[in-house]
Amino acid sequence: MEQSKPHSGRLLPFHGWYRQVGCNLRPKSSIFVSKQIFMITRIEIRNVKGIGTTTENCNYNFEISPNKPNILVAPNGFGKSSFSVAFKSLQPGKIVLEKEHYFKNSELNLPSISITYEENGTSNTVSANQVSNIIKSEFDYFVINNQIYAKAKKNNLGGFVIATASLETPPIILVNNIPELIHFDYTITHHREVFGQNGKVLKNISVLFGNDKMIKGLANYYVHINRLNTGVKTQEKLNSFIERVNEQVGNAETVLDWIENNELGNLEDIPYLRDIKNYIISLDLNYTRVADSFLTAIQFAKMFKENEANFKAAILRKIYNYEKDQYEALFASFNSSWQNFKPLAKDNKLIVEIPKTAYISNGQRDVMCFIALLKKAELKLTKSKGVLIIDEVFDYLDDANLIAVQYYVTQFIQKFQSEGRKIYPIIFTHLNPYFFKNFVFSKQKVHFLNSKAAKINEHFKKILINRENILIKDNVSKYHLHYEPISINIRPDFESLNLKPTWGNSQIFEEFIGDEFTKYNNNEEIYDPFAVCCAVRKKVEKNIYDKLLTQEFKDEFLNTHTTPNKLKFAENKGVVVPEIYYLLGIIYNDGMHWKDNEVSIANKLENYTIRKMIGEI
Repeated sequence: MEQSKPHSGRLLPFHGWYRQVGCNLRPKSSIFVSKQIFMITRIEIRNVKGIGTTTENCNYNFEISPNKPNILVAPNGFGKSSFSVAFKSLQPGKIVLEKEHYFKNSELNLPSISITYEENGTSNTVSANQVSNIIKSEFDYFVINNQIYAKAKKNNLGGFVIATASLETPPIILVNNIPELIHFDYTITHHREVFGQNGKVLKNISVLFGNDKMIKGLANYYVHINRLNTGVKTQEKLNSFIERVNEQVGNAETVLDWIENNELGNLEDIPYLRDIKNYIISLDLNYTRVADSFLTAIQFAKMFKENEANFKAAILRKIYNYEKDQYEALFASFNSSWQNFKPLAKDNKLIVEIPKTAYISNGQRDVMCFIALLKKAELKLTKSKGVLIIDEVFDYLDDANLIAVQYYVTQFIQKFQSEGRKIYPIIFTHLNPYFFKNFVFSKQKVHFLNSKAAKINEHFKKILINRENILIKDNVSKYHLHYEPISINIRPDFESLNLKPTWGNSQIFEEFIGDEFTKYNNNEEIYDPFAVCCAVRKKVEKNIYDKLLTQEFKDEFLNTHTTPNKLKFAENKGVVVPEIYYLLGIIYNDGMHWKDNEVSIANKLENYTIRKMIGEI
């Protein structure tokens, strides 16, 4: 929960009420929001981990839709973890980075984050840096990432030190600091006395302080409560209202009827009071009059000004009680094999300890961690707009557990949607959902973040689409898509299939392939990923062809179908085939068949290790 800083100020009398001058409070959320955000269109991160100010992946341009899973696909090394670290570093007032998370480990590289979003057709940007956080005024945010780490243990056996390693999961901290047990300082007798001779119109609201969920929501109205007591015009209106009420004659019911018939318009003209009243009405407290909700709001404001520290401390404890109950209810719903999966208080923190991997399966451990963190996200994302970042948590789950966690994410989104709020789930992965079928959300939106403008040449695409046509099948496979030391010219066949005529000459096609590979090798912005795959496959086959000892072997090699069979043939003839040639096969062979796999292949080619492997051949 966000807390205001201590402040100083003088107390001024206000008809038995008091105001504190100089308080600067901000609400955690606002339920009654007139504006509506439809889409996040850009996130810019600078100087966090591997992201600098000129790195090509510091700007993320996409359309992140609310209330649906947004799958962001990028190769390892792209900066997904840097993205997550950036958002984890966002504190309520500024960005707070750990030293090792500064770009190039230099604290001179000042971090910043900005979010651009569309709002009713208008583009808006909110930012955060080391001195301010305006993002917090519009968005809540939460990051879920892998909790597992490797732990080394050294054992001294007969003078020899033997180190063993195990995978451990640290306790998940649900509440970082358990608040002190403080009770609300409230008596109806006191409030009626302070109100005046008609204080009898005030309801006894002591029962409300037992409703932890209601009190948790009330924390969102600190700013409203404070301004009820600090605004000069607001004080005048409240003073005038209380004076008029105290002038009335009759019992409580009579005076309440008078308020209902004569004063509701005046009370509605007090914005902050109106907002608190609306929140009270939303709680369905069985009040029969709107006046009762206004008068309850006035009592809350009175309590806040009489003892602000006590009021806030009591709310903090109520929030803790509510969250603890929520965690206990969630964890209790799992079967007996997860009996130790429950929150417990330890070192003034509320934690959940994940059993060691020796006692549960890896999949069970991963799901347990995810559920605990997702519940924590639910309780912390209280604004009308929230960003949830899930960093590669799904990539290592088996099918059953993958379905399980997607179910929980779906429930999470539905909860936000049912409350009229917007959640922007951003799920990072290095696996292409179209290829691996690992994400099966019904309304998911997939974004590929490969920063290179890699795009297949349309003429090459036509060749791949038509490569099985009987007219060109054998020749294109042998002379265009595999290594062949001599060239062929089948221009008429290309023309008849509406393919690029000059590429019927395999030598001209070879020159195109070479030019595209040079662009890739020189790290240029635009290249054809399929041409690169073709060039790599031809180079692999040429290298092996050159190692064969006789022309007979070479001819047989050229007539062998598929690259794997060619490599096995060469091995049978005594050629040592580097393992890297086989490893790269999944890339260069996939790139010789059109399966709407353009971005997937480009992502693989941008992997740093893949680049190094290709460079070695």
